[in-house]
Amino acid sequence: MILINENSALENISEAEIRANFIKNLIYDIKSGSSKLSYSALSKFKRSPNAFINYKMKAFETTDSMLLGKLVHAMVLEPNTVKDQFFTDSDKVEEIGGASPRATKAYKEWKALQIELYPDRSLVSNDMYKLAERMANAVLSNRAAKHVLGLIQQTEHKIEWDFDGLKFISFLDGLGEVVIDLKICADAEPRKFQRDIIYQNYHLQAGVYTTAVGEVLPYYIIAVDRECEVSVHHLMEDLVLKGVSIFENLIKEFKSCLESGNFNESFEYRACTEEGVYKMDVSPYLN
Repeated sequence: MILINENSALENISEAEIRANFIKNLIYDIKSGSSKLSYSALSKFKRSPNAFINYKMKAFETTDSMLLGKLVHAMVLEPNTVKDQFFTDSDKVEEIGGASPRATKAYKEWKALQIELYPDRSLVSNDMYKLAERMANAVLSNRAAKHVLGLIQQTEHKIEWDFDGLKFISFLDGLGEVVIDLKICADAEPRKFQRDIIYQNYHLQAGVYTTAVGEVLPYYIIAVDRECEVSVHHLMEDLVLKGVSIFENLIKEFKSCLESGNFNESFEYRACTEEGVYKMDVSPYLN
């Protein structure tokens, strides 16, 4: 009998083989409906099939920016859930004192106990918590934001839905007479953020969420930055419908990619030649 070391066998599998197996299994899961698509995944596919697979293969890691966004969302949309989702170490740090309280054995034991007792809560620094409070208060006191927030009846609304044989899952920040999306951004200055709406594919997100809801509702984005500046943007119906059109065309491309299995392709996937080459002529700006 020949004994095979499982770890050694895994080490002999190349990255290309691991990726190929992942793609094969993912295609099966999507076709069977056990894996649901989201706006985030679809926006990666809009960049390229390769970007979609990279996104799917990447291990999920909560960054500080993501944690700040989650905290601001909770404070604005569901303030009664903040204590159930987050906690700070400010009291413990003050209790321990000293130059480096977080490096002490007492602090590490306390942190480990908190994680064990409350696995669903996230630890945030006191500085992050105070920043989130300022940002949330800026939104809640903003005249335009208060107006649109008053038009929703549901927050953090989850929708599981089907489109053209594919299963999707969407989480809407606010739903009622309107759809609201709350964005933590680098700069909420109106002109800069409206460029971000296009560059970050937020109009596509509007199209996805509109399709999920099943009707064209007024669609608003509330943008807030770390300077506690706030701007509110009404995506007009033509832009939302453009997002719906982009979504529908992406689904056609995605289903074609599911059949061909060409998820390793990068930008050549949408090139204008069969070889995957882009053509560039003399630009009028060079005259």
